[in-house]
Amino acid sequence: MLKQPGTTAIPDRRERFRAFMKRFNPTAPPRVAIGDGLVCEQAGRSVYKKLAAGADLTPGSQQLVVGGIGSGKTTELLLAERELADQEQMLPVYVDVSAETDLSAVNSGALLASLGMRVWEAIAANYQPPDALLEVHEEVSKAAYGYERLVLTQRAFDRLAEAENSLLSPGGFHTVKVAGKLRPPFPAIRRDVKDLANSVSKLTEFLKGQGREIVVIFDGLDRLIKVDQFWSLAEQDLRAIRPLGISVLAAGPLSILFGQGRQIKDYFDEVHYLPPAIADPKVSPFLYEVLRLRGAEELMDPDQMQRLCLASGGVLRDLISLARNAGENAYLDDADEIEKPHVDKSIEQLGNSYLLGLGTRQKSKLRKMLDGQGFAPSDSEGLELLITRRVLEQSESRYEVHPALAAVLARTPDEAE
Repeated sequence: MLKQPGTTAIPDRRERFRAFMKRFNPTAPPRVAIGDGLVCEQAGRSVYKKLAAGADLTPGSQQLVVGGIGSGKTTELLLAERELADQEQMLPVYVDVSAETDLSAVNSGALLASLGMRVWEAIAANYQPPDALLEVHEEVSKAAYGYERLVLTQRAFDRLAEAENSLLSPGGFHTVKVAGKLRPPFPAIRRDVKDLANSVSKLTEFLKGQGREIVVIFDGLDRLIKVDQFWSLAEQDLRAIRPLGISVLAAGPLSILFGQGRQIKDYFDEVHYLPPAIADPKVSPFLYEVLRLRGAEELMDPDQMQRLCLASGGVLRDLISLARNAGENAYLDDADEIEKPHVDKSIEQLGNSYLLGLGTRQKSKLRKMLDGQGFAPSDSEGLELLITRRVLEQSESRYEVHPALAAVLARTPDEAE
């Protein structure tokens, strides 16, 4: 039955749960969560101050943040951006690479092109750029978004070559590259990447002349499916950026920590690893504080909050998802608060989501872990379990099955390989 207008002065049940669901939205942009004061900036967990300090004290340095999906990398980068923006001379330039280009087919030069366009936007918004920079902007824009040009057809080309009797005709010269005995430690930077870096440097030099120090923040690179794509950008774009004297903060995929043949220290001045947080509130209050800061106490008691922390395995995004699903379960159950059955169902829902898509061999590997056998991400199958958070790294040599998935596996019949 609909209530008559003006008959109630207290928030109704729907509004309470709507407010709760809004605060526990796992897909909300981290920038929004930071602006709403929903991020726990615990010094013991956060690395944003180290990122900001490194960029400030060592201009031109390149730092990498590595962690699993949902570990809080974007939040750390955005907090570092805010920290740098508080300093008048610093100009942090945030680039979400996944929003700029198709990561499945990312090209060398993509980071430089994105940087150039964002730097130009900063120049155009705050200064009167000279005509020479307008031409540079056009060059960068062409490199970023492409352009059209007229080319000779093969028939016209053949006629021109014949008419001029040029060296293009049979018997002409061509260049042969003879490799030396000393192979360079890094592949040569491509000509088009060098040319683009030269154009971008003209934009950055203009800002330096205005007393601004640029720090570029590349987010989204952790979503690259193939690790070789990341290394291609590191060997081309990031190396081409170094001579510009611009500090770089970037997010990287977890898989690069376990790859073979490359040393991260050869590419980055510092690497910050974000492992899962400590899940037990009795050991570390971080996750419990995340729930409290978002108002979990309004709908659940401390015991259920503690259970959510433990079931998350220390993965921040999973913690938010668990709380949100528990709230939805309570609302559908016509309950006024989140109780134990609602949390139980939320944990089961998360566990089932991790169970989906697993093959018999992967399930067998996980069951062996639950039985006390070891785990090492030495093959593609094991690495996939780690990257997808089904297995969580607790230390350099200790791994565990995600608690929510472990609970579901314990109730699922074993399958023969």
